[in-house]
Amino acid sequence: MGKFRVGYACLARLSFDGAYAKELFDRSLKSLSRLDVEVIHPPDLTVTEEDAEALAERFHAERVDVVLVQYGTFALGTLIPILADRLSTPFILWGVPEPSLGGPKLRSNSLCGVNMNAHTLMRLGRKYEYIFCEPEEAPELLRPSFRALECLKRLRRVRLGLVGYRAPGFYTSTFDEMGLRRLLGVEVHHVTLAELADEAKRFEPARVKQEIEAIRATAPTCDAAVTSDELDKAAALSLAFREVAAKNRLSAYAVKCWPEFSAHYGIMPCSTMSHLTDLGMLSACEGDVYGAVTMLMEHYLSGKTPMFADFIAIDEKRNVGLAWHCGSAPTCLAAKTARVRLGKHPTAEGGNKRGVTVNFPVEGSGPVTMARLGVGPNGLRMFFAGGEAVEPEATLAGNCWAVRFEAPVRRLLDIILGEGLEHHTALVQADVRADLRRIARWLGLEMLDVDGDGSSLSLKRKA
Repeated sequence: MGKFRVGYACLARLSFDGAYAKELFDRSLKSLSRLDVEVIHPPDLTVTEEDAEALAERFHAERVDVVLVQYGTFALGTLIPILADRLSTPFILWGVPEPSLGGPKLRSNSLCGVNMNAHTLMRLGRKYEYIFCEPEEAPELLRPSFRALECLKRLRRVRLGLVGYRAPGFYTSTFDEMGLRRLLGVEVHHVTLAELADEAKRFEPARVKQEIEAIRATAPTCDAAVTSDELDKAAALSLAFREVAAKNRLSAYAVKCWPEFSAHYGIMPCSTMSHLTDLGMLSACEGDVYGAVTMLMEHYLSGKTPMFADFIAIDEKRNVGLAWHCGSAPTCLAAKTARVRLGKHPTAEGGNKRGVTVNFPVEGSGPVTMARLGVGPNGLRMFFAGGEAVEPEATLAGNCWAVRFEAPVRRLLDIILGEGLEHHTALVQADVRADLRRIARWLGLEMLDVDGDGSSLSLKRKA
């Protein structure tokens, strides 16, 4: 995927100060060049309807990802509808402060132009964002918007591999396939365990041995209870997942990890999913498609590798919550002093019967965002909460991530339980709450914003 493409135009009405608008145009292009984006722009100011028509054609032909409309001066209200009619891309309106208020007339009147045309976009049913600043201040204000919109662009190109469906009784892992595609463009490709098992049989022993060595490089300790046959199967399965992904152009996986894998393949796939996620093929457990999409969002926004987890405990005195899962977290999240070890699954078939899991606590430092794209009473919604990682006191098998939350942990729990949130969340070592708020607004999603002022938290229920 190439650079994010920004269609920029400076609109003006020459009865105001056209020379000043041209100066803004030149300063803005210089400022935008500091961003890591490709800027598509006309050679001069956009003044007439004919200018807007030509610009719309060019932006469409160049496949811009966002249209950045600056008001160098107040501009005719007929221009923005032309762009909005011809282009389905998001819009960002850009107003600039008045250069002076000491003369006999306004030189720019940019603020009024943005105001009028924001109303026009609202009436046309188009979502938009806005900035109001000098050209030199724009990059800092635009980066968050471009980051969120680039995340949405990347999601529209995702093909997600769903292995099986949901785990038995896990209605929290159900999803609307076409609704997801309509909202985000994510395509779900169905994969069977039989396909993976057949693929795993095709690899030569030498290739399997190499894969075992790669797994052991990230998990150097192995419990004696884990058999060589289990390690062989885990390595072959890792290769099979990657082969299927390459064949079908998959970006990530949601995996029904039990009971079929244990019953028909002979191992649990936890260590394989850990290794896949370490390699950039993010994988969510128990067939949770929305969980996998949340992981992708966090990854695209932060560049960090997320963990898929259950929220299992709170400590009100320390204001800490504990996220845990049974041994599929990526080893790149391991605490620096942790002993990363391969082991038997702690709960499958009663516990300690089947390999292979990866066991370690998560690093106890840095910002954390816990998030979930999930289903509410009115459709899809976005949940998120922020905090700081702390060293976990729990010594459970699998992977524990302790977070001292910004909000009172009892409030967090009240929202999770009171709002009927799914029991799976995704955590990432970054603060991406502002980005998730922006994405939710672009998508028109209800927000369960634990750290917000409550204005975005809908507590109403249908009668």
